Amino acid sequence: MEDVSLKAWYLKRDENLLKAWLCAPHVAKWWGDPQKAYTELLAPAAGGGGELILYGKKPVGLLRWQIPNPDELAAAGLHEILPDTLDIDIAIGEPDFTGRGIGPRALSLLVEKLFKEKAPPEIMMCTSVENTRAMRAYEKAGFRRIRKFFDPGFGTFWLFTVRQGRLVD
Repeated sequence: MEDVSLKAWYLKRDENLLKAWLCAPHVAKWWGDPQKAYTELLAPAAGGGGELILYGKKPVGLLRWQIPNPDELAAAGLHEILPDTLDIDIAIGEPDFTGRGIGPRALSLLVEKLFKEKAPPEIMMCTSVENTRAMRAYEKAGFRRIRKFFDPGFGTFWLFTVRQGRLVD
């Protein structure tokens, strides 16, 4: 099996790739309107950044992280989220590379990097209660399923978190 690695994305180099992934039906199903998702993906976010997921040398997906907006957390009833927690979003954009275990490996790499470089108290991820593939990937990467919550703009989600020292290979 080829190696999974991460590489910072750059708008001038990667704009068309990111847009194509967000328009792919299997990504748009969970990320919503591709233009809105692209605008949000590139919006400056506190403590944020982004990486391409590489399988071998081929870019196959994206990761983004940020400190979540306190007003959005409150609107969703996520009052237990600690200050300076980081929130990760992931998409495997290339349809032929889904279901291969690439997502959990990429998440594990990013989680390790973020705990080392940013030292957040915890890292969170959320996904629709219907996105069973994402739930399995998050759990394989060491995240614990915490509870369901309702996002006013998107519906019912699961909250997942991981704290340093709870990483799973």
